[in-house]
Order: sequence, then C-alpha cells, then structure tokens
Amino acid sequence: MPIGRRTAAIILDRIPKLADDGAWNDASDITNYAIFPIDPTQLTEQNEPFIPPGKVKATHEVAVVDADLYEPDPTQLLVTTDCTMEAGVEYELTLLYVKGAAGEAYAGPTTWTFKAVAPSKKFPVKYVLTQAQDPYYDIANGFYALDANGTPGLTGWQLTSDQNLVHHGGLANARKRINRRMFSGRGRYLIYGYGYGVDWPVGRLARPGDLRRLESAIAEQIRQEPDVLACTVEASLGAKNTVEITARASIRLFGNTVVRQVVALS
Repeated sequence: MPIGRRTAAIILDRIPKLADDGAWNDASDITNYAIFPIDPTQLTEQNEPFIPPGKVKATHEVAVVDADLYEPDPTQLLVTTDCTMEAGVEYELTLLYVKGAAGEAYAGPTTWTFKAVAPSKKFPVKYVLTQAQDPYYDIANGFYALDANGTPGLTGWQLTSDQNLVHHGGLANARKRINRRMFSGRGRYLIYGYGYGVDWPVGRLARPGDLRRLESAIAEQIRQEPDVLACTVEASLGAKNTVEITARASIRLFGNTVVRQVVALS
C-alpha cells in the first residue's frame, strides 16, 4: 500500500531476508523489485484509444531505489522510488526472488496493485507575533538546570524559600541574557517588544560621544532584566576596528558578575 508519494509498504506474512550481504536474493537488492504503471487505455469499436472516467495514465515510470524493514513490524518492507508516483495512477509492484529470513516461501501474494496517493492539501500559514509565556526566558540560548540525575528541571521564575524571585538556571542564565541584551540589534527579538536591543553605530563614521551613548544604551537594556539590581557599562576602543565592552552587574542572590566582550566593527 502507498504511504507517501515516493514510498510504499509491502506487507508480508513473515519476516523477509534483509541481511544487506550483497546476495541476489536479499531484500536490500533493488533489482528484486519491479514496479510499473498500469496503462488504463482501452480501444473503442472504432479502434480509438479511450481512458475511462476516473482512470489516470502515467506520464513517466518509476523505479525502486531503496528498501528497508519497518522496525516496529519487520514483516513490512518500505520501498522508496526514484521520483514521485503520480496521483491517481495505478501501479503494479512485484517482489521477485526474496524469500523469508529462513528461506521459507510466502503464503500470500508477491504481486500487488495500488493507486498512488494524491498530495495533501496545503493550507496557508499565517505568522503572528505572540508574547512569550516567560518574557525573560532565554530563547536564543536555552538553559536548563539539571537535577542530580541529569534530568532537566523546571524553567522560568521561581520563589525561593527566603521569598526571593529568581530565574531558574542561576547565574549562567543571567549572564546569557545580559550578553543578548548587549549585542542584539534593536528589533531583532520582536517577541520581547520593539524597545529590546541596542542600535550599534556600524557602517558609518564615528561621531563624538558615540561610546558614551553606547554605554548608556547597553546599561539601560541590562537594567531591564528583573534579577539585575544595578549595572554599569564601560566601552573603550581596542585594537583596529574593535570596541571593548565591560558590563558589571549585581544579580539578585548571586552578587556581582562581570561580562566582557570585544566587538569587531566593520
């Protein structure tokens, strides 16, 4: 039976031999499969070709290029064709020299006819901008804290025993979110709002006060993280076409942390 536009399932009454040993009677040998489209053309009394209603004549032939066992049920062989089978066309598929894994013959047929499936209807996808369930969860760099068994724990905000609101994932997650605040262009993560990110002065000549404005913009972004109590940012010119950014932030429960980056400007 067809299960896709290029795939058909052969259902047998016993497990076929598929040892992939190069033998002529192995199911891995694609020459053991013969597939042909059935021509529905009939001749009228005037000897003119006629295709009955509901029948489709193929415009091209197909060939089997791969065969494999279906793991959940090894009595099934999945065969793949070199190109798409045409919707509505009837095909005849024959399994030639392959026998059971122990060399036994099949009790059922080894030739089948089936009609190729039609392509599924495609519905238009409408993309909308939605608010994340947790607007401070690290989308770009997901961080999952692990328990003693290595199982991912809960993510999101949690209330600790001393009544402090902290982001599960700890200091590592906070540093990642600070990094993203520093280097995300404004408008890159619209799911967080239009004011998220920093406009970097790239692609133009430097103007007086650019570094100070950059420091203020980055610090303003970092302070918007709820677990950041305070933050200062220093920006300085480094080697050729680089800017060194140093952010010092005080993180609730974890204390002070420093994030440094060197950015190459083009």
